[in-house]
Amino acid sequence: MIEDIRKGDIKVFKKFFDGFYLTLCLFANKYLQDDDASLDIAQDAFIYFWNKKSDIYSIPSAKAYLFKYVKNRCLNYLRDKKIRDRAYYEELESEIYFKDTIIAQETYELIYKAIQELTPKGRQVIELSLDGMKNKDIAAYLDVSINTIKTIKQRAYSALRIKLGKDIFPLFMMSFALRDYEVV
Repeated sequence: MIEDIRKGDIKVFKKFFDGFYLTLCLFANKYLQDDDASLDIAQDAFIYFWNKKSDIYSIPSAKAYLFKYVKNRCLNYLRDKKIRDRAYYEELESEIYFKDTIIAQETYELIYKAIQELTPKGRQVIELSLDGMKNKDIAAYLDVSINTIKTIKQRAYSALRIKLGKDIFPLFMMSFALRDYEVV
């Protein structure tokens, strides 16, 4: 893929853009807490990347390059807005915050992709659960029994456990612990 991008293949670049743009937007928003500015900075990062494509030799280095570019642009944006809380700005500048934010975004991306690979009903039930709906509300919304929802959820969890593995699945389940206190 990266060789095609280096050669100027717009279609391959668009595929890379489509697969990574949302992640960069979310990453920028962790710094800025401003959706519009985050979208702009992520888009600028891809424009800059396209202009420097001959300097990139692998997908991991491309992602690292884009993350670093976005971080620096976000810090410049905050500096230009004259953020008054110096301690907060220093936290955002730290390598620890940078790495933690990348890990969180990459984890989110893996979870999102795994959810998208579920059956349509499984995906719908999990997404509604992530939106904070309880099993009984999902059952009413989808006009099915609560036991059907529990079964769909149980199968979706099993599929996600396999797709996400023993390291990431518990992180996914913690998101439910904060939103969904029902036993499946």
